[in-house]
Amino acid sequence: MNGGRRPPWWRIAGFSALTLAAVGGGSLYLARALYRTDPTVSAPTPPPLAPSIPAPASTTDRAAVAAVKRPGPDESSNLVAIPNLPRISHESIATVTPALKVPPSIMFRITALNEAHGRLGVVGLAEVDRRPTATPLSCERLHFRIDRGVCLTPPMFARSGAVVFDSDFQPRHQLHLSGVPSRVRVAPDGRHAAITVFVIGHSYAATNFSTRTSFVDLRTGDLAVEDMETFTVWRDGDRFKAGDFNFWGVTFARDGNRFYATLGTGGRAYLVEGDLALREARVLRAGVECPALSPDNTRVAFKKRTGGFLTAVAWRLSVLDLVTGKEWELAETRSVDDQVEWLDDRQIMYGLLAAPSGTAVTNVWVVPSDGGGAPQLLIPGAASPVVFRDPRGTG
Repeated sequence: MNGGRRPPWWRIAGFSALTLAAVGGGSLYLARALYRTDPTVSAPTPPPLAPSIPAPASTTDRAAVAAVKRPGPDESSNLVAIPNLPRISHESIATVTPALKVPPSIMFRITALNEAHGRLGVVGLAEVDRRPTATPLSCERLHFRIDRGVCLTPPMFARSGAVVFDSDFQPRHQLHLSGVPSRVRVAPDGRHAAITVFVIGHSYAATNFSTRTSFVDLRTGDLAVEDMETFTVWRDGDRFKAGDFNFWGVTFARDGNRFYATLGTGGRAYLVEGDLALREARVLRAGVECPALSPDNTRVAFKKRTGGFLTAVAWRLSVLDLVTGKEWELAETRSVDDQVEWLDDRQIMYGLLAAPSGTAVTNVWVVPSDGGGAPQLLIPGAASPVVFRDPRGTG
């Protein structure tokens, strides 16, 4: 077409420019790729991401608790989001991360509707009238012994979990739960924790609820027992087994191996004594739910079911002497659907809603364990209390 003539000079120049641009662009892309992948090149460090908690497993999956990624030291501040609730109190709340250096203290979930709502709070046992110190952890339930605690985290986008933390409130292990958080207790030696979740249902007053109780090694973050239903249970010297077994409300003895718990089956609740090492339990008596062992290991406080059929289900706080078998009711006549905690050998702590309805605020009350006296308000705007005692103390 050009009759053998050479292309105009501007065509040659344009072609050369395009070629140089393509080569230059490829070189720049290669350089950036090497910059991203070469470990000797220091790229900017992205901000830490909050570790996600896996979604709950299906009800056919029997793993109640499973270990997941352990968060690094710079991830703890983003571990759990604090609910953005309306502030009706303008009282300032301390938000430092304290270490428990001087016991005794009380830990609890802050339920007051302020900026610390849902967080783990701490107050000195002799200064319960002072405002609490709020830690970075958000909990639905919590418990602590020696130098390890467990915080059951609030459900978020149909997910829930548990955080194992130390005495500086720093996360050590993170777990996911295949159910709704219900109960948690740490053994007095700080080695194991028992965690109960609702697999079906959300209340012990229902007739169709299903629970799963697991034991976790707090040093490794691994499961010691995936499901307590694998335990061998004995009643009156004979093997006892039924398809509707449910366990909940574990409370540990001093040695960290022996424990008490509730076994529900056939529409009845039984107190069982268990051995974690042997994976066995034996039925002691009926009518005992959510036991809490006294510091001297001689009594259990529990909730006794009342009502039903034609009246609403309620629970009356009671105490059982494990030596004599004597049982008595406490002066608290309101229904307490909770696993209580012993303040000391003579007093029992528990949470109650601040109003019969229309509020998420709960208060912690205390009542004598001998059946006398009267309930007294201990900590307003609090729930799930636990006393931090001397390491040589009891559970």
